[in-house]
Amino acid sequence: MKPIQGIQATSNHTRTLSTISLKQKGQQIKADSKPEKTAATSDKTSTAKYSDLISLLKKQLGKSYVYGAVGPDTFDCSGLTQYIFKNALNKTLPRTAQTQYNAFDHVSHSNVKPGDLVFFSYNGGATIDHVGIVVSGDNQMIDAQDRGVIKESYMASYWKPYIAGYAHVTDLD
Repeated sequence: MKPIQGIQATSNHTRTLSTISLKQKGQQIKADSKPEKTAATSDKTSTAKYSDLISLLKKQLGKSYVYGAVGPDTFDCSGLTQYIFKNALNKTLPRTAQTQYNAFDHVSHSNVKPGDLVFFSYNGGATIDHVGIVVSGDNQMIDAQDRGVIKESYMASYWKPYIAGYAHVTDLD
C-alpha cells in the first residue's frame, strides 16, 4: 500500500478504517479506496465465476494474434485479457499490459490463483510487455502472442526469466 501524504495503513487495517482526514490539507481520503488503481475498472454486481471466465477463454484458443487487436476475432495480449474479463465477468480492465499491471494488487507466485494475471517484462521491469491469464494451479496460462491464443506454461524456460509479477483482479467462485 502506498503512503498517503505521510500516512500509511497496512493491508490488514484497511477494512476497519473508513476515512482519514488530513486537517492541514482539508482532504478526506477513504482508506479502502484506490483512486489511482480503480478509475478504469468496474465490478460485476453478481458473483464472479471462474467457470464463466474459463469457458469464454477456451473459446478463444486458436484465434490469431494481431498487435492492437481487442477481439472478438483477433487479439493482442492485453486485448485478450480485457475482452475476457469484460465479456465473462463484466469487469472492465485498462487497455494495455502496463496499465493492467498498474491497476491491480500484486500477489506472490505462491498466492497465484486461476483467474489472476501474469505479467512479463523483457527489459528488467522497466516496462510491462506481455500479460496472460492464469488458468490452473500447475503454472498454466492462456495468452495471445505471435503463435495466436494458446495455453502454455508461464514457468517454461522461455517465459520464466521475464516474469515481472502477478495480479489479482477479482475474487472468483
